[in-house]
Amino acid sequence: MTSKDKQVEILDIHDIRIKNNRIFSKKTNHYLQNLLFYLRIVFRYNREGLDDLIDFYNYIEDILDNQIDITMDELKILIYTTTDIIVNIDEYDIHGETIITEAIANLQQSLYTELEMFKLAEKSKNDDEEWESYLISSLKDTQPEFRVLTELLDKTSMTEIRDDILNLLENNYPLEYATYNARKDYLEY
Repeated sequence: MTSKDKQVEILDIHDIRIKNNRIFSKKTNHYLQNLLFYLRIVFRYNREGLDDLIDFYNYIEDILDNQIDITMDELKILIYTTTDIIVNIDEYDIHGETIITEAIANLQQSLYTELEMFKLAEKSKNDDEEWESYLISSLKDTQPEFRVLTELLDKTSMTEIRDDILNLLENNYPLEYATYNARKDYLEY
């Protein structure tokens, strides 16, 4: 029986930072890179019970290297795999499982958003006009699009600009904007 061993240097993370999946958003790529880094830390401080985590590390690395074609089914497999890791984390008997659990929780939130995007893309293939407004309001990313910002520059009405900025905040930063509104109203009260 051969045992798997993953010796990686955690101080040099440049090889992780340059990996990006072309299908996923910047946010999802960031969480995947984070997970690789935290797995490296776990590998450094544990020597046993790592076989499944090493396979998982290689799987995530292949996803970031675009060696695995990301389809809706593959995305569901990734979500299932990450869920399985969290549910069975106690069985690995390792030190530092908390950082893996936290990294996977952040990743899963982003993966579910990606899954919704895949579902919306599937539904939009019908080219229904009723879906157009729904898609525009449902598209979420961590950064506003350059095109939207340049369109704001061309508008002369402050009401139009305010409405577009409000739309960007509500669609791209719903949690942050809700927190801002709650604090703003509380502080003004």
